[in-house]
Amino acid sequence: MDSGRQPLLKVENLTKRYLIKKGFFSKNYFTAVNNVSFELNTGQVLGLVGESGSGKSTIGKLILNLIKPNEGKILYKGIDITNNLSKALRREISIIFQDPRTSLNPRFKIYNILEEPLIVHNIPKNERKDIVVKTIKSVELDETFLDRYPHELSGGQRQRVAIARAIILNPKLIIADEPTSALDVTVQLQIVNLLEKLKNEKNISFIFISHDLNVVGKLSDYIVVLYKGKIMEKGVKNDIIENPLHPYTKILFESLSPHHPKYRKTIINIIEQDDESFDGCEFYNRCPIKKDECKTKPNYKNIDSREVYCHFV
Repeated sequence: MDSGRQPLLKVENLTKRYLIKKGFFSKNYFTAVNNVSFELNTGQVLGLVGESGSGKSTIGKLILNLIKPNEGKILYKGIDITNNLSKALRREISIIFQDPRTSLNPRFKIYNILEEPLIVHNIPKNERKDIVVKTIKSVELDETFLDRYPHELSGGQRQRVAIARAIILNPKLIIADEPTSALDVTVQLQIVNLLEKLKNEKNISFIFISHDLNVVGKLSDYIVVLYKGKIMEKGVKNDIIENPLHPYTKILFESLSPHHPKYRKTIINIIEQDDESFDGCEFYNRCPIKKDECKTKPNYKNIDSREVYCHFV
């Protein structure tokens, strides 16, 4: 990314571990995020990609201060927010959750759902209605929706309301945690187009969390590929899409559905065998090109402006 200016967000060596077993003489931990670093500039979109359990959503929660890291640092506009995100900065960092059915209060009308952040952040009462109306229109819904309850809306309409709530305080950064995965394919494209429009109009930066490379590829400027909480590969979107280097990234692309049935091919089923005592590459047990060297952890290699975690690239 552009090193000539201070990034909007800088994540340095972020690690999050959970205690899963405690004995008299030992403790066992699950590492959800493992020494993760990346940067994001104003107006850019960074895609966090990986399977379930790869640590994508945990990174989002760490940035939002919903959970605390064991190690590492999070800087927003140069300010350390690792363990303390002030109310003023919370106004600048927002989130879109995966499923609007559970993230929207079913007892509130849409107007009240959108007004709530304004009340929390002490926006004068005489200004709130105009802000709510302007915001609902910005997500391509009309004022009549403000008098409805969430259950009266379709999935796509509910997600538009969730997006409206996320942008109503004019944030600089939005964590979009799989915002399209609960929607039909046609609606997914509409939501992605809406997010792209809002990014351009309002100069919002996004961290777009998804397992869907098609969606991430359309919206993102940069891509970070995660596996077991570890970055396997990161770099400019076009570089990674046109020429993935890490074996795991290649497997993710091979698993995408083709545009026509005649291009379908058999995907090799690589069985994962977890071994907590193994101290080599995290991808060793699933890697189709593993060798003895992989029994030791690789270093990151800088190749054409991207970083790859592999011995053989």
